[in-house]
Amino acid sequence: MKTASKIFTLIITVVLATTWGCKQENIKPEKEEISKAATIEELGQMNRDFAKALTAKDAVAAAIVYDENASILPPNEPIVTGRANIQAYWQGAIDAGIIDATVKTIDAKSVGNSGYEIGTFTMRFHGAKNDTIVEVGKYTEILELNKEGTWMAIYGMWSSNEPMPTE
Repeated sequence: MKTASKIFTLIITVVLATTWGCKQENIKPEKEEISKAATIEELGQMNRDFAKALTAKDAVAAAIVYDENASILPPNEPIVTGRANIQAYWQGAIDAGIIDATVKTIDAKSVGNSGYEIGTFTMRFHGAKNDTIVEVGKYTEILELNKEGTWMAIYGMWSSNEPMPTE
């Protein structure tokens, strides 16, 4: 498993470095590229702020951690693009009865102004039978450092650890 994790980290690092290099070709950068790698703590802040916002039932704060043109890739649903649409998506989760959310960063790395975070989450919802539904899963965020020096999500994907239901 450690070998697979190292291979995954290597692949993501190469993809981020290649993507960043391609983005900079013939383009004057809007901001200076950072030379120091971000810490796991810095890269994971976006998701800690996000979980705090969901727990506070604040869809605006949940969406503000995403870049204006970001996309989320929810499980078993179409891609949601743009901060306003992401806000509406998370408002739907709040309206559906979310109780709280927690996240834990497993790994995070950066190359220049691009980075990623991989982690686990737990979300609790009010169930239809006045019970509590607990969803545990994992996520991946692709991050970009904005002009203000804040790591923002540009792509987010997650899935539950529960097996697919059988008929």
